[in-house]
Amino acid sequence: MTATVLSGFEATAAIARLSIKRVLRGKAIWFAVILGLVPALLALAMRANNADRDHVWDGLITTFTLVMTIIAPILVSSSLSDEIDDRTAAYLWSRALPRWTVVTGKLMGLVPIAALSVMLGLTASWLVLGGPAMVPAAEFGRTLVGFGLGALGASAVSALIATMFPRFAVPIAVGWLLLFDATIGSLDLGLHVITVSFGTRAIAHGDAGLAGPLSLAIVTIIATAIAIWRVDRIE
Repeated sequence: MTATVLSGFEATAAIARLSIKRVLRGKAIWFAVILGLVPALLALAMRANNADRDHVWDGLITTFTLVMTIIAPILVSSSLSDEIDDRTAAYLWSRALPRWTVVTGKLMGLVPIAALSVMLGLTASWLVLGGPAMVPAAEFGRTLVGFGLGALGASAVSALIATMFPRFAVPIAVGWLLLFDATIGSLDLGLHVITVSFGTRAIAHGDAGLAGPLSLAIVTIIATAIAIWRVDRIE
C-alpha cells in the first residue's frame, strides 16, 4: 500500500482546518473572545468619566497590546506544544507530511482566530466610545491593521517558543511577550524595534514610518523560520 504524499500547501491547509476545528470545539476560543472584550469595559468607564479622546484611545491600544500577548500563546503555543509533547506530531510526520507544515498549518489556522479575537474587542471598544465621532474611521482601520499584523507576529513568536519548550510553552510564551516584549517595546532604548509590541503600536498610531511594519515583518519571519527549523529536528 502506497502512502499518499501531500504537497506542502495541501498539508498546511489540512493541518489548518484541523486546528480550527479543534479550537472551535474547545474552551480556548471562548477565553480568547472574552479576554478580547474585557477592554471594552475600560472604554465604557473612560467614556463615562469624559476622559480625553487621545488619552482614551492611546490607553486602549496599550491595553490591547497586552491582551494580544496573552491570546496568541493561549491559541498557538498550546496547540503546537500539544502536538509535540503528546507525540501526535510524530503520527502526522509518519503520514508523509512535510514537518514544516505543522508550523505553517497551525499559524494559518490559528492566527486569524487570534487576530479576530483582538479585532472584535477593538471594534466593541470603538463603538462604546462613540465610533467615528470619537475616533475617525481611518484611524480605527489603521489600528485594526496594526493588531492584525501584530497577532501574526505574536503567534510566530509563540510558535517558536512552543518548538523550543513544548512542555511549558504557554507560560513561557506569555511571560516573554507580556513581560519582556511589551516592556522593552514601550521603551525608547533602540532594542525596542525588535519587539512585536513596538511594530503593532507603531502601525496602529501611524508612527515611525516604515520602521514599524519592517520591524514586525522581520520578527515574524525570523520567528517562523526558527520554529520550522526546530520542528525539523525534533525526534
